[in-house]
Amino acid sequence: MTKQKIVQSVSHKTPDAPQASEHPLACLPQSFLLRGARTPFTSKSLRYARVAEGKGGRAMVNLPGLAGGLGTYELPLDTLREVFDLSVHDRMLFDRLLELETLRPNTVLEQARAVAITGVGGIELARVNNARGQEEKSSRELGQLAVLHQALLQLGGAAVQDMKREELLTMEGQIRARKALNRFSSEHKVANDTIIDSLGEWSKMSAPVGLALDGCQGPLRVLVRDLKKFASDVEEWSNSEQADFRFMAGRISSATKATCEHAMKLISQVDGWNNELGKVLTNWERAKNDIAKMIDHLWWLLDGWQELIDLWQKRPVNDRVRQREIIEEVASFTPVLPIDEISVEEQPFWIDVRVNQMLWAGELRKLGSGEIDADMVDRLERFRRQSA
Repeated sequence: MTKQKIVQSVSHKTPDAPQASEHPLACLPQSFLLRGARTPFTSKSLRYARVAEGKGGRAMVNLPGLAGGLGTYELPLDTLREVFDLSVHDRMLFDRLLELETLRPNTVLEQARAVAITGVGGIELARVNNARGQEEKSSRELGQLAVLHQALLQLGGAAVQDMKREELLTMEGQIRARKALNRFSSEHKVANDTIIDSLGEWSKMSAPVGLALDGCQGPLRVLVRDLKKFASDVEEWSNSEQADFRFMAGRISSATKATCEHAMKLISQVDGWNNELGKVLTNWERAKNDIAKMIDHLWWLLDGWQELIDLWQKRPVNDRVRQREIIEEVASFTPVLPIDEISVEEQPFWIDVRVNQMLWAGELRKLGSGEIDADMVDRLERFRRQSA
């Protein structure tokens, strides 16, 4: 299939700014599934790409502001290698994405991390991903122990209230814990081994959030914590800025805070289950379904933020010009919440964010259009005008 035929199959998804004012909600994705999962390609033209399931179940790639366009371009994922000159890292990630049965943030992240740690994307990318993988492994292991300890304190009665978490690593501690849980298992007619197995499964399912204890915080809880700091840092940075960059920074900070509010509601629900582990065990099927939905929801909600936080944290301390460039980039590609996620009262704010960032993203892409050959820029721009 030639590049010309592939480009002709591209569909321009979001309207340009004038159309968005006539149909305000049209500039926002309807759902997280349609927004797609963030895909960390390293090629500049694909850096903020998202993959989503399109019509007929075909995997699609969404490219915001490509070649300076104001909307988001969509093209089939399986054509990406024919259209763009991919780096070694991106080719490896592309091949892995094609094999995925479901395109979700956690599954895409798993594949992206597996590619990153090979080193094909550079030493720094490998180091960061390896470090995060190790931190998450450690928090999962401590979290499993902490969940069992919490269950013991909640369900084991007065005889084990003095028991420390570390004691569960000893044979004596495990025997003591099983004896303490016998009363609960007898009252609810649940085998002791079943309780231990269920708590183990629960700790694995809730691991992405983890517990609000040192060393037991999962990656999603950590990300929400970092988002709060990010919003505060950007807001503080903007105080000494000129109007246009202060406006951009204000949108970033407000969008970050709004996303945090949605995330904290879900984390509070997860914590609610963890604070009543007796209900988890006596309402096992409901608890499993609830935690699975909440964790999946959080993955979608927070998808795409980590890269922006990383970009900001790497900013040069004394280079104000570069800091402004980063703010412009972050403002242009801040993840917007879809219509299904927000209330009617929140819609005007997110519409405003999206309409502005379509313009900002378009300008940024124009500066980087050299990443795409001139012939392709012309074809995509021609298609954009025909679709408007």
